[in-house]
Amino acid sequence: MEPWLTPDDVSIPPRQGDLIKGIEQARYLLETALREMSEEALWWEPASTVPSIGARIQHLIGASRRLGTYAFEADYDLQALAQMAERDWLPTHRSKTDLLAEAQAIFEEVAKRVRALDERALDELRPVGRHRLPVRRSMILHHLVEHAAHHVGQITLLVRLWEAQSRSAPEAEDGLWRV
Repeated sequence: MEPWLTPDDVSIPPRQGDLIKGIEQARYLLETALREMSEEALWWEPASTVPSIGARIQHLIGASRRLGTYAFEADYDLQALAQMAERDWLPTHRSKTDLLAEAQAIFEEVAKRVRALDERALDELRPVGRHRLPVRRSMILHHLVEHAAHHVGQITLLVRLWEAQSRSAPEAEDGLWRV
């Protein structure tokens, strides 16, 4: 059963429970999309301006880590976070197993920290980014969930495109794939 459909844990306040379910849903969909995907597909770029599945997973990991830092850390190194962001999209050719394990670990860490929060802490203002904009912790965590869902949707589509183009050869003289 998909995480968003599971019964609520009555020991967790509803707002935190919703955030945790959102994180678990993104993780579930990522694992489902990658389950049967070949290693070869991981670093395939369908076009010069379309990053690979692996690069998207790296970005998902990095962005989730940065958003978690904004939500939970009292102080953070803006320079280090900016450098991390610059590397998100660079192909590292890591294995699917390694990338998935790192994504699972960051999702588990965020969910654990959400679970440990006092419910009132969700309304605390947290400084975000180099301008240190005040943003409610709940909004940062909500954005982490929606950002993860956005990229997991892209990953799912790219996996399907890879599978479709792997099953068939180009059928048109113009070189377009028929999917």
